[in-house]
Amino acid sequence: MADIEQQSQKAKRKRLKAGPIILIVIVVALVLGYAWWNGNSNDLVPNRSNLDADTMTFSDKKFNILIVGVDHNDVIQDTGRSDAIILATIDIEKKDVFFLSIPRDSYVEIAGDGMDKINHAYSYGGLDLLIETVEQTLQVPVDYYAVTDFAGFESVVDTLGGVEINVDKRMYYQTYDGLIDIEEGSQVLDGEKALQYVRYRHDELGDITRVSRQQQFLIALFNKMMAPENYDKLPQVVPELLSTIDTDMTKSQMLKVALMLKDISDEQIDSATLPGTFANIDSISYWQLDQRQCQALIAEHFADQEGESEE
Repeated sequence: MADIEQQSQKAKRKRLKAGPIILIVIVVALVLGYAWWNGNSNDLVPNRSNLDADTMTFSDKKFNILIVGVDHNDVIQDTGRSDAIILATIDIEKKDVFFLSIPRDSYVEIAGDGMDKINHAYSYGGLDLLIETVEQTLQVPVDYYAVTDFAGFESVVDTLGGVEINVDKRMYYQTYDGLIDIEEGSQVLDGEKALQYVRYRHDELGDITRVSRQQQFLIALFNKMMAPENYDKLPQVVPELLSTIDTDMTKSQMLKVALMLKDISDEQIDSATLPGTFANIDSISYWQLDQRQCQALIAEHFADQEGESEE
């Protein structure tokens, strides 16, 4: 991985209690009534002149946000693990959004700790180590971050009257802190059931299936928030969201993203999971990344259309 200036990275990553994950920042503009504003969105892409264009994949037309869903386990009182890891890239010119889910069991190199599951990086060294690990693994710069605890979405979902989800299977499992119990089929999930839905991972593909459910939930939540019948609820919903997220994006940057994407359609939102296969290493199950497929996916979505960086 190219050397990245440590001081600038640490300054960039100072935590600010600010706004929501990237799909939901659209709401901020609607609530604040800034639809008239036409800021220049090109400055959302930071100066990456210190990166090695021969090894890193990046574009001056796109910027990347690491979305981290943290599981703070109050029962065993640990420091929290990155339960969901999603790298979103936004194309400024096309106004497209791509979500790349990184399975938490991905077998990767963690600086100072050797090969391990990528979700351990957060518990070992916090957000800085997780960002460094993601950048090393994907050879893609993380420009911004947004950290949330999915539990914070419970009240938001309830305020909106629930979210409609097509549950792919019967979910029933006793966890350390409660029971997951959801019927199969299309239904409206309240906050409690929605949290159960994004946490469930006890099926054949485990976390691989769960990350697709988390993507489905976030899109369903966004669609529910943007429904005309919920416009009058937004002044209540947005402060609830703001209280659940840590991000290093400024309010001005979030506003620019919101206005840039305020008319985005479903066709402009795409997602995928980092390719790989299950592997058993020293009697521990991991997600072994397929390097060739991963490189192809990165080149397709994080570089310019031609697959080459222009910086």
